[in-house]
Amino acid sequence: MATKRQGRAGLFNGASRTSRRRPAPTGPQAALAALKGVVYSWDVASDAITWGPNAPEVLGLPPGALPRTGYAFSKLVEPGSGPDHRDLAAQDGSEPSFDSRYALRFAPNRVLMVQDAGRWQLDADGRPCVLRGMLRIDPAASAQDLLPASIKARSLLLRHIQDNIDEAAQLSHTCTLMVGACDDDESVAMEQVARSLRPLLRRGDHVDILSPTRFAITLTCCPATEAMSAMRRASALVQAALPYAILHLGAACSPDHTYEAVKLLRFAEMALEAALSRSEPAVLHKTRHATKSKASDQSVCDLLAALNERRLVLALQPVVEAPSRQPALVQARAAMRGENGGISALGPIPAAETVNPALLIDGRMLELAADHLARHPEARLVLPVAHETLQDREWLPMLAAHLGARPGTASRLIVALPETILADAGEVVGPLNAMKALGLGIGLSGFGTGYASLASLRALPIDLATVDGVFVQTLKRSTDDRLFVRTLIDMAHHLGIAVAAEWVDDEASARLLAAWGVDYMQGDLFGAAEAAALPDSALKRLKRA
Repeated sequence: MATKRQGRAGLFNGASRTSRRRPAPTGPQAALAALKGVVYSWDVASDAITWGPNAPEVLGLPPGALPRTGYAFSKLVEPGSGPDHRDLAAQDGSEPSFDSRYALRFAPNRVLMVQDAGRWQLDADGRPCVLRGMLRIDPAASAQDLLPASIKARSLLLRHIQDNIDEAAQLSHTCTLMVGACDDDESVAMEQVARSLRPLLRRGDHVDILSPTRFAITLTCCPATEAMSAMRRASALVQAALPYAILHLGAACSPDHTYEAVKLLRFAEMALEAALSRSEPAVLHKTRHATKSKASDQSVCDLLAALNERRLVLALQPVVEAPSRQPALVQARAAMRGENGGISALGPIPAAETVNPALLIDGRMLELAADHLARHPEARLVLPVAHETLQDREWLPMLAAHLGARPGTASRLIVALPETILADAGEVVGPLNAMKALGLGIGLSGFGTGYASLASLRALPIDLATVDGVFVQTLKRSTDDRLFVRTLIDMAHHLGIAVAAEWVDDEASARLLAAWGVDYMQGDLFGAAEAAALPDSALKRLKRA
């Protein structure tokens, strides 16, 4: 019978053991590549998207071309192909999890059909603040012959636009693209609009119908300086032929704005959206230069204020043993207490130039966790710590001080670090060994997102690996996810590492995981997160503060 090593934290007391000897598993990167998926996280407040390490390979883009904001990502979504996560965020998080299907366009002839599944993290007011999901490519549905007719028509238009851009570039000419709409009036036929615009066209120009309510005009030898006058002439022609139509136009120019047809059409549509929102007849796209946003600075100030006002609390969620369903551990997370008394999980911690907010937050959570363990001698707690905190030289002295002031708590504490630390395994092995010397356990969160390898897991003293919930939530419907999760479990057990699974919300998934030999499970099926109770002395200090 294959067994697993006994960690310093005693993680395998009462835990399941695999009853079958299996061959040594392959690395998680190979399994994730076969899954054709990439894990991502979207912070709604800052609009920043963080991609898994395999995103360039899955999406077929160089690392510098990956969309880094939700707004930039939404511009890759084909119109009408389905709701993306920005559309779903506008629904105020009515459903905690989502599963959507839509198309992404990266080039005139390159469209990918994707399956996007994930879960929202809600703030104290019940609004979406953080999204964790997995984007999966569907190669079969992405074949050119199987794409919807509307996407094929748009691809044909983009090829024409790209030909015009290339020809204009060879001759040192320009190319202007105008996109128009008739004030959301579907009674106006685009064919009539196209006929009325014929006097504007010269040799090489053409009009294309994008949808029942939109059209596009490609004008060669029309520089950006003449784009506004060309749009005024187009409006006059349409107004003369269709007096009841109210036309709005948006335009972008090549080479002033871009040499790529996909971006040119996107910029023109953005200008049209601006014209519609401002009720203006014509808007020319303007290149925006990146400016430093004050959102992150404001977020840091809010976090510091919450720390000073003692509004940050320790949220605890039970973690059960898979076979017996008996409570075994407690998952701790940083949470914010709202004015109504409710709590919400703390979102991504922004970076700052003069201070390490992650260290401040994790230091406060460590203090609360150590106090909780000191008051509950039977409790065993998993505390997440940020990668930035581990890299801070003040972290180890802080950890030793808190644990030294509360004897007997170290052996019941597991510090969980994100899987991103495995990208720098050689640099973190020293701090991790120092933490193990204090007597605590080391956990790994987000297991399976693409950073782990057999070599890095062997090199580091990991006791517990938590499979990322984006792979767990789809177990009921996805055979690929089942195979991937089983691969992660087998690989961790082969290395003597205990395995936990998060986001276990239904009985069917719990039974599957238990049958595969997972050691621990956590999710709404076993209890929601609740704020840890403070002793009376702490409550009095908080009221005085």
